[in-house]
Amino acid sequence: MHFAVYIKDLEPVSALEKGFSFVCAGLHQDGRFSRAQALALPLLNSWDELWRIQEKLECYFGSLVGSNVYITPAGSQGLPPHYDDVEVFILQLEGEKHWCLYHPTVPLAREYSVEAEDRIGRPTHEFTLKPGDFLYFPRGTIHQADTPPGLAHSTHVTISTYQNNSWGDFLLDTMSGLVFDTAKEDLEFRAGIPRQLLLQVEATAVATRLSGFLRTLADRLEGTKELLSADMKKDFVMNRLPPYHMGDGSEFSTPGGQLPRLDSTVRLQFKDHTILTVGLHQDQSDETQEKMIYIYHSLKNRRETHMMGNEETESHGLRFPLSHMDALKQIWGHPAVSVKNLKLPTDEEKENLVLSLWTECLIQVV
Repeated sequence: MHFAVYIKDLEPVSALEKGFSFVCAGLHQDGRFSRAQALALPLLNSWDELWRIQEKLECYFGSLVGSNVYITPAGSQGLPPHYDDVEVFILQLEGEKHWCLYHPTVPLAREYSVEAEDRIGRPTHEFTLKPGDFLYFPRGTIHQADTPPGLAHSTHVTISTYQNNSWGDFLLDTMSGLVFDTAKEDLEFRAGIPRQLLLQVEATAVATRLSGFLRTLADRLEGTKELLSADMKKDFVMNRLPPYHMGDGSEFSTPGGQLPRLDSTVRLQFKDHTILTVGLHQDQSDETQEKMIYIYHSLKNRRETHMMGNEETESHGLRFPLSHMDALKQIWGHPAVSVKNLKLPTDEEKENLVLSLWTECLIQVV
């Protein structure tokens, strides 16, 4: 195998050092953060310590967290000056790596881009990382790094997060649901657009009309308690890591402890791995679609497919009528709650709710 390196004075190198089972400039865990300049291999999923770190970071940030391992031979540079669309954390493991950071040309960038040397100016920071050193820089920070000549190879882990996780992304995700709800109740939103509007070049009159619609949406948004998330919440929970554990993970697939009854007290488990969201009933036609509560969790996710973006990835969770929202908020918002005190009309509904959650290993009797 050949190192994929950014060459200045050297030819590409191939080697097997210190018993490594792989050698390349960059080993990427997933397809989301991989770059053409580095060879990508899905080898990180078997590293328990990285699983433990990334799972905790995904809980902390509420965003997917990927990791890459870069191994660079002495006197070489893996990538040209560039900036990323992710928040970057660097942990130096072996050898030394010389880093140069530059002022962003695109602060908080939304995409990856290579920058020319004559455009980036002088470094704002320049230093060498040694084993155990840690570095963070935000999205858009232009950077480049090389392994000094005359030393052993360099190995570092890059941990990345917050890709497509901005306010703009959140607006794109939620606005479609807000427009859908408003159009159900506001005749103006259901009115047909003017004849031949799509053929027109001048947009002044259209922009004025759309501004009025946006003001209506803004007024409605201020009184909205639940926003319809189109994709972001589900994408996060479906593609994130399962809870870190040392055993076989049976506690995430088989409910344990007492069966919840009406006289039980229950508490939520794995809150950081569970999302509660409102969405449209997926089995109904557009004309009759009603809102439902969806609960998705990552307890049964497979670490081997973390962030792979497979279309066949299965979501795990439950669906409830909107009338169950207050009861679910009780469970989500309190350390423990009595089943008989749940805000549902009948005892049967209370027992059915907690039994469903218990079956998915989301609650336990205390």
